[in-house]
Amino acid sequence: MEQAPNQTLRHCVVFAHPNRTSFCGEILRTYTDEVASEGQEVVVRDLYDMGFNPVLGDQERPGQGGELAPDVGTELSFIEESDALVLVYPIWFGLPPAILKGYVDRVLGAHYSFRDFRAQTGQPALRHKPLLSFSTSGHPLSWLDEQGQVLSLREIFDVYLWRGFGMRQSQHVMIDDVVPNMSAQYAAEQLERVRAAARQTCGMLNDIAAA
Repeated sequence: MEQAPNQTLRHCVVFAHPNRTSFCGEILRTYTDEVASEGQEVVVRDLYDMGFNPVLGDQERPGQGGELAPDVGTELSFIEESDALVLVYPIWFGLPPAILKGYVDRVLGAHYSFRDFRAQTGQPALRHKPLLSFSTSGHPLSWLDEQGQVLSLREIFDVYLWRGFGMRQSQHVMIDDVVPNMSAQYAAEQLERVRAAARQTCGMLNDIAAA
């Protein structure tokens, strides 16, 4: 689909860390700055800062026939008006924070039943859009891999969502050994990976818009 004249490509970044001064916060700033340098826009949805409610109520479950809650409708609008969905979060006890899982439950899964997910009909707000994830962990990647966490996270929280919601593709940048005493060189190397992923995603969106 050809991009409308003067329409700026936009990335919706869902930030799921309670502290903007964390390394996840550095990832957010680095990604945002790199996207801006490529002439594209970023809208940030800071779940902790906005006090997002992650609890899916009974009336919100798909198939219950209820209307969208105002906060869910707002989030879906941001996603609909964006060209890519980006997730930034830490790994806690082998999983993303509960607030992010709640965002998947309430926003990404809004009015989208398990039958839709299995049939991969495509969530309208997400259909054919790329998914990019950045996660951080204090453990080394080798140890996480031994525990099966790397494969599990990719399959459950990347591939599963990408296919079930009918998205274009998924990419996951896992940054391990994120500890208070990590070296400045190591931190810089990881942030360069973030810049590279940002440039790659911007280039993909440019190609999609020009097709």
